[in-house]
Amino acid sequence: MSQPRIVVFLLILMIPLSGCTSSLSSGMCGEGYEEMYGGYDYDFSNIEIANDNSLNVTVYLLNGGGGWIEDSDEFQEMQTIWVSLKVKLSDGTEIKIERQTQEWEVNGDSSDTSYWSTNLYFSSPAGFCDSGCEEVKFSAGYQDGVIYYDGTCDSSPWIDVPQ
Repeated sequence: MSQPRIVVFLLILMIPLSGCTSSLSSGMCGEGYEEMYGGYDYDFSNIEIANDNSLNVTVYLLNGGGGWIEDSDEFQEMQTIWVSLKVKLSDGTEIKIERQTQEWEVNGDSSDTSYWSTNLYFSSPAGFCDSGCEEVKFSAGYQDGVIYYDGTCDSSPWIDVPQ
């Protein structure tokens, strides 16, 4: 094959992959991400410190599907989404909360709180923010990728906790 034919052949092969190649350079988000993975995005509908100084955070899916938020033999054939919330305290300490974290309630809104369909709830014990809660950082991923924050290419930015 002559060199011009090889170049034309390679260009033809790359045209259908343009979404994939453009998304690779941007960290698997944007147009190519939506083509390949459905463009899962999340936002926060609630971040609050309650009267008892507990921290309550609600994360909701803007688009895309949900998933099981715990590992379980019963649900092993379903898609599992790994979720975590980091909380930065006033002294700079960071605490990571996952589904099995003691003393925190982490619940989805479907299938007896085991499935995240639209809303995902994180609730701390009373007094958690006694010494100050400054920021939260949520992250979620699944077998094929991550869920991005509010249509951005950032999967887990720090968000201020309203005081």
